[in-house]
Amino acid sequence: MVKTEYFKQTAKDIVRSCIPLAARKQLAVWVDHQEWLDQHRRSWWSQELVRDLASRDINEYHKFLWSRHLAYSAPYEVALKFGHENMPQSRRMFFTDLQKHLAGRSLDPGLHIGSVFEVGCSLGYQLRYCETDLFPAATILEGSDIDGYAIRAGREYLRGQGSKVRLTCGDMEGLDAFLGDRRYDVTLCSGVLMYLEEDAAARVVNAMLRHTKVVVALTGLAFPERDNALLDHSVPRNSDRSFIHNIDSMIEKAGGTVLARRWEGGRLVDGHTIYFVFAGTGR
Repeated sequence: MVKTEYFKQTAKDIVRSCIPLAARKQLAVWVDHQEWLDQHRRSWWSQELVRDLASRDINEYHKFLWSRHLAYSAPYEVALKFGHENMPQSRRMFFTDLQKHLAGRSLDPGLHIGSVFEVGCSLGYQLRYCETDLFPAATILEGSDIDGYAIRAGREYLRGQGSKVRLTCGDMEGLDAFLGDRRYDVTLCSGVLMYLEEDAAARVVNAMLRHTKVVVALTGLAFPERDNALLDHSVPRNSDRSFIHNIDSMIEKAGGTVLARRWEGGRLVDGHTIYFVFAGTGR
């Protein structure tokens, strides 16, 4: 095992030192298309070929992988994501909490929510769930994601379903410019901010609050040892170089108000930690 790891590391070091990053990016995309390799190996190489980018610019590293539908974005396929039976339990918990929060404000989710926007919508499967299960009266259900493949695949599927959901390819860091003066009753952002470092994630939270009328609903990685709200700074996760954020603090610094939340530390539900935050604009 030690020898295998040594040779792997040596091979990676040689490739990175001999091939420019631009060429390795192209190679990462090529490797991912080689179906004779199993998915695990394709995912591993697509990340390792550009791993040094993570130390230079972590945001660009994650953007590269997501925008090319590589590595951890690869499982996002229509057959695996759409449908009530495919909605993970952790997300059902999130949406149930959202419904309870709205009901607690004397808002009927089935009647009073007319517009929804999702930041980092991927295929649009959560927006479709909102359309069919949560907010049937909504006439505007829109989302954006940097993964062009997921947007195209999602659009095709949704058209076939006669769905009102509309998807657009875009970078969440450009949310303000993309949305212009549009505002939505509900803005969703689940499992997305973890791919931005602290300052960039905070700017996206600020933008979401500016474009929301009722509630911004967010999920993030839970810090296992203590409540995220007690973190002074975001903490990088070693496994995939994503970030554990204090979303509560980001909301408050942006002038918003934390209306409801749930944090369950190290507990895992279908492999996901539980950290939900529901915010109002406070304006």
